[in-house]
Amino acid sequence: MSKGIVSGITAMLIALAVAAMAGDMGETIGRTCSACHSTKRICQNLGAKSPEAWTDTVSRMIKHGAKLPADRMGGAVGYLTAATPGHTPFCR
Repeated sequence: MSKGIVSGITAMLIALAVAAMAGDMGETIGRTCSACHSTKRICQNLGAKSPEAWTDTVSRMIKHGAKLPADRMGGAVGYLTAATPGHTPFCR
């Protein structure tokens, strides 16, 4: 993948994260993920995973049955990419 495409995807995900943070994405992620497991592992990866790694994780969790609508996946990935452990509702 070219650097231009990666930069474009990253910029798009950051924009989605800003929009998602204005809404309820943090609560949605916490509720969706904690339906099957603790959010501790998610919190440990905030600030460490790339957008691509979060995309892979969210996609895998949806395949395992996570109840996240397809139209919210981009917002979830953007939120997780931009989030820090101390500033998310599910890491407090």
